[in-house]
Amino acid sequence: MNEALVFALRRLRWSSLCGVLVIGLAAACTGQAGPATVGLAGFGAAGMPVDEPESDSALGNYLAGTYALDAGRLEEAASFFERALAEDPDNLELLRQLQFLSLASGQYDAARAQAKTLIERDMRSDEAQLLLALEGAREGDFTAAHELLQNLDHEGIANLTVPFIDAWALFGAGGDGALDRGLARLEQGESLGALNGYHRAMLLDLGDRLDEAKQTLSEAMPDSGPAPLRMVQAYASMLARSGETAAATELVQAQLADRRDLPVFEELLRTLERGERPESPFTSATGGMADALLGIAEALRQEGGSAHSVVYARLAAFLRPDLAEAALLIGDVVAEQDNHDAAIEAYASVDPGSPMGYVARLRMARILHLKEEPEEAYATLEQLAEADAERIDALVQLGDLLRREEHYERAERAYARAIERLDEPEREHWTLFYARGITLERTKRWPEAEADFLHALELEPEQPFVLNYLGYSWVDKGMHLDRAKSMLNRAVELRPNDGFIVDSLGWVHYRLGDFREAVEALERAVELEPGDPVINDHLGDAYWRVGRTREARFQWQRALSLEPEDDAVADIEQKLKSGLPQPAGAPSDRT
Repeated sequence: MNEALVFALRRLRWSSLCGVLVIGLAAACTGQAGPATVGLAGFGAAGMPVDEPESDSALGNYLAGTYALDAGRLEEAASFFERALAEDPDNLELLRQLQFLSLASGQYDAARAQAKTLIERDMRSDEAQLLLALEGAREGDFTAAHELLQNLDHEGIANLTVPFIDAWALFGAGGDGALDRGLARLEQGESLGALNGYHRAMLLDLGDRLDEAKQTLSEAMPDSGPAPLRMVQAYASMLARSGETAAATELVQAQLADRRDLPVFEELLRTLERGERPESPFTSATGGMADALLGIAEALRQEGGSAHSVVYARLAAFLRPDLAEAALLIGDVVAEQDNHDAAIEAYASVDPGSPMGYVARLRMARILHLKEEPEEAYATLEQLAEADAERIDALVQLGDLLRREEHYERAERAYARAIERLDEPEREHWTLFYARGITLERTKRWPEAEADFLHALELEPEQPFVLNYLGYSWVDKGMHLDRAKSMLNRAVELRPNDGFIVDSLGWVHYRLGDFREAVEALERAVELEPGDPVINDHLGDAYWRVGRTREARFQWQRALSLEPEDDAVADIEQKLKSGLPQPAGAPSDRT
């Protein structure tokens, strides 16, 4: 599957480059600026990044639009493409790019009109053909959809997509042998692994051949680890309808252990425990098409094809506007491109009352915080916490965001509320006690913080971050130094390339008076984290204690240049002036 998608994406990138060159040749013939003066989508002739291309010509606007599209700035990209098209209205390559962008933005009416123009003018455009085929399917005309699908390219992503879509079109058209025609068409395409087995099983299921469907999906399911949500839903539904409720429950429970971030698994489990049958992911040919498009979109995203991933997710949403997973994928991709407004719009389109609505609003809160609208983010999470008194996700995220902003008292209260909701803390909850421990330590409530760190270690005894934080805190306070040394040695064994943990070990050596061992560890820590002022300060102290005073002053000067915390500046300046007093001074405070 990966090799096929990588090849398809490479072909698409080459096609886009050819489109640029075609426009460049046309520009050269008309005397307009060509590629040599503008650069290719943000890269110069030597392949090195350059500034955003100028946009004083059709070619310039095209390249600027491509640059903006790659950066996720969809509205800006549309504006450039529209200007380029106005200057060169007969350029079908520009219209094809604009149609692609309209799809990526979810502007379906504009995309349909552009698609019709492209096809009328015999321009090859897979996205245009596919959109019009899906429009036929959405209106129930599966025969028309099938006919339009035959005009799509037989290479690239279309070659991977069409067999799935066409199989459902043949099935949806009905008539004698519709199921067999659909199954045969699915087999004609290149295999995308489990996605083929899943859709074969769904065709069989909707074709009233449940036993075959169940066997097919059983073979397609991964042997271990998380399975795609829709496959789990489908298999649980098939098992329950076959009277195998216990097997369905066992399946969902196993998946729930790895996927507590998705409330839909908990809803599936509750449905089975009530003796009810879970719904299938879809129950129609149109739903099958949307599901296949979403599967392709997810695979494209995994292979780095973000722009096409969004387009295929949009096509899935065109068929099924209620498909929450398509909206989540769109939101996630545009969020990665720092297009925060588009991400929020995508997340907001998910029904708040649905199981996936909870997930969408968690992600929306994260984006609001990135947009520097923290109070809106906090309010969204508070609403989620109140809406579902059993879940802790919103409270944990609230605590994390508040802690990031150094609102430690508010963060501690959020974590405390989350902990109160736990019937019995499990291994995975070590992070919650660890996070609350940090907020308690920062608000000068050490006994309570220490208790939380120790509780986190009871849940996860070999957790290097907890070993490090607690061990370093003990060293910093001059407490339990031998035990701290043992804990930090183990933390370094677990994470030998973590400069902060290696620094902690070096500092416990220093506090115990093992200055040569301290120098060895702290030199390694500085190699791993050369830009940390505290680690450089620690190394300076250790150098001083072994008589390497010139190197000590160099490290302290470097620590000052790295902008340490305000309360550390005066201490470092005093050391630069007078060296270290006897006995050894107190360690620096580290965040």
